[in-house]
Amino acid sequence: MPSAPLPYGHWIEPQRLMVGEYPGAAVIAETQARIDALLAAGFSYFIDLTEAGERPPYDHLLPEARADDGRYVIYVRKAIGEHAVPLVPGSMEEILEYIARALEVGHRIYLHGGTGIGRVNLVAGCWLRRAGLAADAALERLNPLWRCNPQAERQRQYVQAWSGRALEPDVDADPPLDPAVLRILRSRYQGGLIGLACADAMGASTQFRTPGHFAPVSGLIGGGQWQLPPGAWTDDTAMSLCVAESLLAMESMDPADQRRRYLEWRQRGHLTSTGQCIGITAAVSASLSREAPVGGGPEAMTRAGIIALFSASHPRRVFAWSAAAVAVTDASVAVRNAAMIYAALMLAALGGARRDELLADARDLWSTHAGVPVGIYDVALGDGAVRTRPVAGGRHTDPFAALRLVVATLLDSEGYRDGLLAIVNEGGEADLHGALFGHLAGALYGVEAIPPAWRAVVLRGAMLRDFADRLLAAALAPRD
Repeated sequence: MPSAPLPYGHWIEPQRLMVGEYPGAAVIAETQARIDALLAAGFSYFIDLTEAGERPPYDHLLPEARADDGRYVIYVRKAIGEHAVPLVPGSMEEILEYIARALEVGHRIYLHGGTGIGRVNLVAGCWLRRAGLAADAALERLNPLWRCNPQAERQRQYVQAWSGRALEPDVDADPPLDPAVLRILRSRYQGGLIGLACADAMGASTQFRTPGHFAPVSGLIGGGQWQLPPGAWTDDTAMSLCVAESLLAMESMDPADQRRRYLEWRQRGHLTSTGQCIGITAAVSASLSREAPVGGGPEAMTRAGIIALFSASHPRRVFAWSAAAVAVTDASVAVRNAAMIYAALMLAALGGARRDELLADARDLWSTHAGVPVGIYDVALGDGAVRTRPVAGGRHTDPFAALRLVVATLLDSEGYRDGLLAIVNEGGEADLHGALFGHLAGALYGVEAIPPAWRAVVLRGAMLRDFADRLLAAALAPRD
């Protein structure tokens, strides 16, 4: 059997699935060396079973992709107590589904807890039972230190009783989603992220330009002020992915963790399309440097869309977390309120609203769950506010003007393609306006509405689709 890159690594499936100890160490240099050893051994998917705050984080040290084969590197946290078993029905099945899906697409998985002796063997045992092994045969394949540890008796009993479903089914739980409904949801989630990136990339070509002074674009051509390659996206998508990564890793809103990931983006090009931080505004950079929000514009609004994707089944949480996500870099009350309205629009789109129903459905969500007077929504997006198309072009800092432009474009156009071409060819803040439009329209119409040629050109499409699938899994998972 192949050797393990770390001392206590143990193959469950040779060259496919290994369990082991926490890869982090007290010294960052040692942590990096251990991570490099795992990457050199071919691992590209890390499943962390430790609880938030239990150990120093290491996921920010992972590269976005492996240097040798270009496979993107994924980190997922699915916490279980050291000597505990899952208490929430369905949580073990969810972990096993993550393993199955990662293996199906060719990832090599490193599954770890703290010491590599406790909870990892619990999950590995259930994985072997799922594969058809009898209880005794499954236990025999696991770490002998775990098999004889008295503190692990409850976990061993869990593995022995495992039958591929929760040990104590929740009779009040919602029935499984119809496969057709799940396909629609997956299309909306992928549309939301692919749509965001395509729009950001196209808008970067015309940003800050004046209509009539450039040839209208009709695809992801690159260029622009940063001379980007075709399909490259900028800060709006990268910062949104930082939020998504934080939510998935921490399984909650953690402003400090989000800020840390923004710093990784600014300093090392984390979660970018080209390996470089592109498009960061002076206000965002100042906020990160001062460790306090400065404010300055509507750039933070796209983060609210990610919050809606992650926690779509908890609208009240979406509104509160959207405000908190904005506050990491922007102290403006106007930006906060505009972001919450954008979250309401995204929730309505994910919920199946048609284009002509979007504003009314979003208003209902706002009035029921936002905890903020509905008059704020009406002033921003009431009939009078969007009846006349706002003037585009130039450089705007009014978040409500950006919001109205996006909504007016959505209502006036026939679909994702027509609306995006209309908004980015108006120049000005084209990448921001395009990103806000593309994020929302992609979720409203689904990924199939995005021209296949654009989907093929946008950079890091596989990573974007993986994020979309993980956000959907998180939204459907049982949560307090």
